[in-house]
Amino acid sequence: MKDEDKLVEEVLQGKHSSFELLLQPYRQGFLNMAYRITGDREEAKEVCQDALLKIFKYLKSYKRGRSFKTWSYKVLMNTSYDYLRKKKKFKRVIESQRGASVYEIPQIEQRVWKSQMKEKIQNMLYILSPKEKAVFLLRDSEGLSVREASLVLGCSQISIRTHLSRARQKIKAYFEKDHLKKIREEKT
Repeated sequence: MKDEDKLVEEVLQGKHSSFELLLQPYRQGFLNMAYRITGDREEAKEVCQDALLKIFKYLKSYKRGRSFKTWSYKVLMNTSYDYLRKKKKFKRVIESQRGASVYEIPQIEQRVWKSQMKEKIQNMLYILSPKEKAVFLLRDSEGLSVREASLVLGCSQISIRTHLSRARQKIKAYFEKDHLKKIREEKT
């Protein structure tokens, strides 16, 4: 955190090259989060660009000693939701969780498996409310703590836990329903 505070001070004093260093650890996470929220790669890039501009513009309002990561993700989330409100896209699907398969699967089978998983996760995310989706992505995808997620979304930690619990219950029910559907299909 001290290094980030130092970089913030350097940016505020006119050393703009420090801005790149400040945001470097978060760039990929920002793009992934924006992509999951918008469901479109080009829109995610646009949202990230807007968020980076806002971070730069409002950097003087960042309170030193606090988590820069949390503050910057809050700016990104607010920018994303502003974008969605303008476009009225809250019902859009969000990109699937990233990560490779643990099993050794031939490449073509792995691509088919990943495609199927993306489709399942996209369908699963449709059933979540915008707040549940945001909490789920911040906690389970981006790895933010309950406290950090509450700061990003501007709600209590209890609210975060409640929305996360609901999201996980809905996801579990979705996958159980999907599993039962497969079992029925195999029997026929």
